Amino acid sequence: MKRSFIIIAALSVFTTTAFAQTSSDSVSVLPTKPVKERSWIPAVSHGMDFAIGLNALNVKNSTGISGYDLRPLGSRFVSVGSSHRFRLYKGNKAAFALKTGVEVSWNNFMFQENNVVNAANGQVTFPEASRPLQKSKLTAAYLNIPVMPTVIFRDGVVSHVSFGGYAGMRLDSYTKTKDQDGNKNRDHGRFYMNNVRYGVALDIAFRNAGSFFVQYDLNNVFQANRGPEMSAINFGIRL
Repeated sequence: MKRSFIIIAALSVFTTTAFAQTSSDSVSVLPTKPVKERSWIPAVSHGMDFAIGLNALNVKNSTGISGYDLRPLGSRFVSVGSSHRFRLYKGNKAAFALKTGVEVSWNNFMFQENNVVNAANGQVTFPEASRPLQKSKLTAAYLNIPVMPTVIFRDGVVSHVSFGGYAGMRLDSYTKTKDQDGNKNRDHGRFYMNNVRYGVALDIAFRNAGSFFVQYDLNNVFQANRGPEMSAINFGIRL
């Protein structure tokens, strides 16, 4: 009897040990790959830009022509386009990129007084209209390509600062008047305006908000010896 009890106890211990080893061997641990940390700034990014602001004129030489003073708040600038930003360098706190794209912009030069645009005999002038006007403006549409080196900040109120240049070509230009009775008149033409524009620009963007921009045309609005020597200045906000 005692011998049978010893045999049964030994078999029980052996069975328990074998089962434990089998269970342990049957569980396989798969190796885990390290999780790659996501970059705080992508290598390439795309977006849509919409800007609205005001126009001003930097007059260099009026050549004796007057009547082109602009309404401070009525002379507006609008642009819409797509942008592409290519990262060139990335640090822990800042990065350097190149921003470019394509946009269409409109300069609406709204005259302050009762003047209109007259392009004749190789000269553009701004005589007083023969009737009272509610508004009179010269509008030019351009296709532009900006090239803006950009510094991006990982933290802080300012998200990025861009400074560079742009070049564009005139797509269309027209004058528009509206008299006191509400009658409107629009006239398309070149008005001795330059077909090409180019200049320098500055953008300062704020985190989780829009950006402030300013553009300065290095060339004149009108062709040489055809009108006043003056460059356009555009400034406002970009969304």
